[in-house]
Amino acid sequence: YLLQAIGLLEESDWIHHYDLTLQLYSSAAEACFVLGKFDVLNELARKVIQNAVCLNDKIRVYVSLISSISSQGRICDAIDFGLGVLEKLGETLPSNLDDDEVITDYVVHTSALLAQLDVEEVLKKEMAQDESKKFVMQLLCNLIVPAYSGRPRLCPVISSRMVQLTLAHGIFRESAVAFALYGAVVSRSPEGITQGYALSKIALSLVKRPDAKGYLSRVYVSVYSQINCFVEPLQACEESLKYGYEAGLSTGDVEFAFANASLSVIIGIQSGSNLESLANQMSRYNEKMKEMNADYPLACIQVYECFARNLVGGTDDPTELSYGGKDLLSIMIETQNEMRGKNLFYFIRMILAYVFGRYELAAEMADEYRKVVLAMRNARLANEIFYLALIALASADEEAKSEARDAAAVALTELEGWLGASQWNFLHKVKLLKAEIAFHDGYVADAATLYDDAIRIAGEH
Repeated sequence: YLLQAIGLLEESDWIHHYDLTLQLYSSAAEACFVLGKFDVLNELARKVIQNAVCLNDKIRVYVSLISSISSQGRICDAIDFGLGVLEKLGETLPSNLDDDEVITDYVVHTSALLAQLDVEEVLKKEMAQDESKKFVMQLLCNLIVPAYSGRPRLCPVISSRMVQLTLAHGIFRESAVAFALYGAVVSRSPEGITQGYALSKIALSLVKRPDAKGYLSRVYVSVYSQINCFVEPLQACEESLKYGYEAGLSTGDVEFAFANASLSVIIGIQSGSNLESLANQMSRYNEKMKEMNADYPLACIQVYECFARNLVGGTDDPTELSYGGKDLLSIMIETQNEMRGKNLFYFIRMILAYVFGRYELAAEMADEYRKVVLAMRNARLANEIFYLALIALASADEEAKSEARDAAAVALTELEGWLGASQWNFLHKVKLLKAEIAFHDGYVADAATLYDDAIRIAGEH
């Protein structure tokens, strides 16, 4: 309907019926993104950029272009484009993200501002009125996906800046996303999870506002895959992420709908859901992503589908990762930046190699994984700690046994740190790692008791 309406316009309507023409083109561009019609979107955006009388009138198509470029796997291009638009609006983010002090300063300053407020004070803030800051918030919000994928060190800066703008100017439509993402940033350690969990509650309250409901899918990604998954039972987080997928599709937030889908199956695998059912669910997600030309999440879901099917005996060599006869590492690198593609591939393959007793391969994959560890991790952080320790113990030769034992002890301390947040999610892992350490040290009877405890608790949880 929008394209038919545009077909009835004349070039002079950009002058004589400017508002109507702008709305039609901008809305059509947004619809084309949802449908994966990226070539049509580019042409519509070109017309808006060419004819819009001011920068603010171009923001909607700029947002659509950022999402479109990102969805096609051109992550760094999407980031650079978005940062360029922000500069035009007078919002310049730091370029030297390799400097830890720059990122720390943003986070520390934001935490200091939040320390002066309680939850109720934040929720009672008036709505923001500054139009230019509204556009800045919208663009920052849309940069989250490509930043998380391509430049994860930018995420703490984006989230900090969004929270700062909210505290300075009032509640924006995107403020729920700001608190959810910032909560994820501070929740990367047991020491920060209390603050992160409190921020997740602010985010969930803000997203209930009528003008913010379109961001529910985005909020759920951060809340349930990066914060609450360390506190609440994983099964509850899985169901919330499934709801986030449906909500994202219903509001046209396709990128985050698919992010919810991918994360729901990641947590489903961790929480003991039926693997055959999960694989079939992933196959349905796969088809939907193909339909909407969502290459980036499609590659991720294919890796996890292959993982689930390999675990239930779907291939001759369960340690190999391929889809449709093509090596999944090649697919990941083609559709994502190289580091992120390798990160997921090596993580999944090292687990498969360990589970199926190929410990040398597991150690090789673990070494490759360590080279591409990302700054921002989701619910698989605990599994990263857990499996790297198990692989170290299982693969160590006589010369490396002492070093592997020390690494496992460090990992055990890290996992025990998370027990204060959730025994439900982590106690069975702690028991199993303790069992492996006891067996390594020659305490076979103690190891047997700990193995039994790990099996029993995993079954109960």
